[in-house]
Amino acid sequence: MIDTPCLAFGRRFVVEAGNSDLAARHGHARDNLADCEIHLIRTDANQRARFFLRRGHWVEVYDDTKELLAGPFDPDQAAPAHIV
Repeated sequence: MIDTPCLAFGRRFVVEAGNSDLAARHGHARDNLADCEIHLIRTDANQRARFFLRRGHWVEVYDDTKELLAGPFDPDQAAPAHIV
């Protein structure tokens, strides 16, 4: 794969992984993530999202303004062909 920075200068991708549906969490439970990573390159964010899905985590991808870009993805379902 070719690493391609996002066209919007300085935009970051936030990949969140959890043990349950992240969209259904509220309040303090929303802060209990299995992992959260920030990537500057779309390809890296995509690879990490797939990594978490393969390990059985629910996954969501945001930009640095907390706009939901992808997900939530259920690890029990087939992984999508395109994430971000």
